[in-house]
Amino acid sequence: MSNSYIVPHREASTDAVPPHERLAFWDEYNSSELIGLRCSSYTEQGLDARQRNFDLGFLKLADIAGNAHVIERTPDLLRRYPRQSIFVAVVVEGEIFLYQNGRCIGARPGDILIYPTWEPYLCGYARQARQFIVDLPCGTGSGRTLKTDGPIKIDGSFQGARALGSELAKMLNGFVAQPLVSEADRIADRMHALCHALLTLPHDLDRSGVPSYVRRLRAEAFIAERLDDGRLDAAMVARHVGLSQRHLNRLFAEDGWTVTRWIWEQRLALSFRLLTDHQHRRLAIADIAQRCGFASAAHFTSAFKSRYGVTPSEQRAASAG
Repeated sequence: MSNSYIVPHREASTDAVPPHERLAFWDEYNSSELIGLRCSSYTEQGLDARQRNFDLGFLKLADIAGNAHVIERTPDLLRRYPRQSIFVAVVVEGEIFLYQNGRCIGARPGDILIYPTWEPYLCGYARQARQFIVDLPCGTGSGRTLKTDGPIKIDGSFQGARALGSELAKMLNGFVAQPLVSEADRIADRMHALCHALLTLPHDLDRSGVPSYVRRLRAEAFIAERLDDGRLDAAMVARHVGLSQRHLNRLFAEDGWTVTRWIWEQRLALSFRLLTDHQHRRLAIADIAQRCGFASAAHFTSAFKSRYGVTPSEQRAASAG
């Protein structure tokens, strides 16, 4: 196939770089092709990383793989390498974490992280991992504008996110395997449309043409963020995504759920995580009940035992042992 049909791209690998020079090499390459950052490695063998970078015109795409390491975008680096973009990270292998604006988020294959480049952040690979990073500028002369306070996690365990993550991974994997010029505009337009649907304000979902899985995804994210609100119900979620309750329930019925039952299950799942997480072992049962939106500790205990067969206290004791 003629090279004239292939999107120009650059590649870098630490394989041929002496171990003591790899961090400086990686920082310089990223500052040139992706973004200004500082890399640190905590493994005995040092940094082992590879990257391919594609310029699709409106957006840029990076395919990055590496062993356990951490990157920082500090306030000093923000000043030295300013960037008004949004990064959309699609995790395809391993575990990645992101710390930004007081939030620490873990991500696994199928998850998507969305975060602004104009705010400091720390990002790390907990072990061997791979991700695609789509670099979307926040505004252009064509009027394409995206905004986020970030960071946002699109949880791949949710039905809506599975559909989106599967589409993005398939699309990006296909492109990097055969980066045809004829596909570049389609990829760029599709990525922008998807991110716009994810980042726009709730009332924008009233417009026609928004994919059903995006509405489902927004509903799931809205629920996850408000599990501590005892007033959360199907009507509140329906208003947020601009649908009738009946229509919204249809989206959840694809997996055999109702919105009300989904909220209930998410409250219980969150309570289970808090009870079994050693970092939250000092939380009182009443505090966990409140964090998960239950009306009282007694109500929480009854619901938890009905779902898991043990009381919250018994579950915590079993996890501690």
